[in-house]
Amino acid sequence: MLQKITGIFTAIIVFLTSLLQTVCTPGVIRVDFDRVTDEIRPVHNIGRMPEYVPDSEVNSFFTAANMVSCRTHDINCTDIHRIFPDYSRDVNDANAYNFTECDDVLAAIADTGMEPFFRLGISYSDPVRDHDHLVPPADYTKWSQICEHIILHYNEGWANGFHYNIRYWEIWNEPENSDDIADNHFWIGTDEEFFRLYDTAATYLKGRFPDLKIGGYGSCGFYALTKTNALNTGASPRYQYFVTYYQNFLKYIREHHTPMDFFSWHSYTTTEKNARYIAYVKETLEKAGYGDTEIIVDEWNYNPTENDRIDRRYGANQTSMLLMFQNEGIDMAHYYDGDDDGLMWAGLFVKGRQPSSAYYGFWAFGQLYRLGSQAKIRNLWLPDDLYAVAATGKEGQALLISNVSEKRDRRLRIDAGAYTVDKCMTVNENCEWVEIPLPDKIECGSMLYITFRSS
Repeated sequence: MLQKITGIFTAIIVFLTSLLQTVCTPGVIRVDFDRVTDEIRPVHNIGRMPEYVPDSEVNSFFTAANMVSCRTHDINCTDIHRIFPDYSRDVNDANAYNFTECDDVLAAIADTGMEPFFRLGISYSDPVRDHDHLVPPADYTKWSQICEHIILHYNEGWANGFHYNIRYWEIWNEPENSDDIADNHFWIGTDEEFFRLYDTAATYLKGRFPDLKIGGYGSCGFYALTKTNALNTGASPRYQYFVTYYQNFLKYIREHHTPMDFFSWHSYTTTEKNARYIAYVKETLEKAGYGDTEIIVDEWNYNPTENDRIDRRYGANQTSMLLMFQNEGIDMAHYYDGDDDGLMWAGLFVKGRQPSSAYYGFWAFGQLYRLGSQAKIRNLWLPDDLYAVAATGKEGQALLISNVSEKRDRRLRIDAGAYTVDKCMTVNENCEWVEIPLPDKIECGSMLYITFRSS
């Protein structure tokens, strides 16, 4: 009996040792391209563009990166009060609407191959100057009907319109931007007044357009959960208000059985912290009865304060977010923003409208998206500072890796079974996108895009 037990124990040890050697060998990333685990989702989208004209050379970079969606927030001509400037007019009167500028914007977005992600509300505004546009509308149903006619114009040709088949319609943006109502740049009203607006508009629009995605509300985010973010330190009352607001919003829409096809929120912090926020959003939506709701991070930026020093590390950090979003299973994301003005929020281009190190991470993820399916990475775990996604499809196989460590290079060897490395691309120290032989390590603050061929 003792000999039998010893034999079983030895077999278990041998099996576990083999498993650890197979899956956990330091420096080896094992990919099974024949095993599909998920679809590659469009997390490499943007908000705003440099130009709103057809055949724009700079906008063509978005096409090359296979981006599929551009959020319209902070493109002022898409604001409700600009499209329908006189609230006293009849909502059914086509002459009451000013679509001209917005038509040009959406045509330029469509020209890139992207679909507009249309925010129904108002862009960043001055609480004093724009006060009348920030207060709750006098008639919530009428506001919803204005939104209805905007949808009709762009999806069903109403008022000499278009047939873009825009699927995502987002109700408002950051209504809780400040816990001081008078100082809010997006909504000068009470919490419950916004909850009622969302309930009225979402119910009305979903009833009118059941096949479209109606959601919101562009939450300011969940920084209080980690007590810090990339811009400020400490869980301020304002950050706690963001979380409380979200909880009360869920309570309200649950009690009113309000439809919400997607929940959108914002975050300007690290990859690690955002992974924690995603887990929180999933858990709370499930508990509220909205477990099937899509999760969309439609404003994010790893750390916008770094945008004045875009180096190779900057690209690796932004790329890590795309990889984490894919691995954590969110449905869509939009980087804020895609402009090329060199301001704090714009990091995809450098002077002269040249692609930045971050852009190449978006381009590489776009190639994964084009392949279509996420392939299995068989490692039980990777180091905390290493992010990776493998993709497979009819057009080939590829792997994107980012090392966000500040000091530590990581040993690297790829085990892809019957597939061998075909090409390896990286951003070099001069922030140029170059082809290199597959290295034996991935340096700290760098990324690799690797394609494969059948042996």
